[in-house]
Amino acid sequence: MSQKNNGNNINSYKLLFMRHGVTWYNSISDVSAKYNPEYADCHLSDKGIEQAKSKIKDLNKYDIEIVYVSPYYRALETMTFALENHHDVENIVAYVHPKLAELSGMMHEFILDIKQTKKDFNMNSKVKVNWNIFDEYIKNIKYDENLFFLDNWNLIEENKKMEIFNKLNDLYKKGEKKLYKEEVSKIVKERYNSNLKFESYKHAYERFNDFKNYIYNKHKDTIDNKDKKIIVVSHKLYISIATSSCKYDTDEVKKLSSDCLSLDNCEIAPFLF
Repeated sequence: MSQKNNGNNINSYKLLFMRHGVTWYNSISDVSAKYNPEYADCHLSDKGIEQAKSKIKDLNKYDIEIVYVSPYYRALETMTFALENHHDVENIVAYVHPKLAELSGMMHEFILDIKQTKKDFNMNSKVKVNWNIFDEYIKNIKYDENLFFLDNWNLIEENKKMEIFNKLNDLYKKGEKKLYKEEVSKIVKERYNSNLKFESYKHAYERFNDFKNYIYNKHKDTIDNKDKKIIVVSHKLYISIATSSCKYDTDEVKKLSSDCLSLDNCEIAPFLF
């Protein structure tokens, strides 16, 4: 069962969720930004960077066993800025985990060049960033790493997904970056205007259960040690779904349960699992 944020009890929790900071997209009210290719996998704004840096005061209170982070740029930025001055930064390793990705729906929720992202965050921070879990995941799916999010789309037929993948992958390999982004934007715009989703809440909840099982198995020897924290940096909707008590047994859900976590940018909250 999920728990609402309660700072007084945070020391009794093993896992702490953290939402990424404010991005360029968050400050735009124009509806067209939802499918504007310039906002794909958007970075933190200046405000978002300051938000992340300010969290060191909170995070320095904890001994960190490990960090897991979404592969999206804004999550990686938040994690590195928030932890770069941690008292134990030399021993902190952040593992990029594909199961923590945000649900695809609008343009800023798409990664279009994760290969560049991996270069940007491959040991260039004081926090060690490890892509091994992500790379192992890619070996077992049908899609290139840049288009790994296609694996999460359960509201689009498989043959249609493969058609999209083949077209996008071909454009990327040919170096047609502009056409590549425009094509993704076209797909997003068509579905957004038709009020269609790419991934159901049920599927996202199942992704979180996969992640939770990974945590149980990987950290079974330390799971009861609440003094050593597991930090999970992810996204608002994903965290809300993950912490909801709602039983997602259908592909479509009208609303999230009232007890789920709804985090502000860079907010940290405990989760009892």
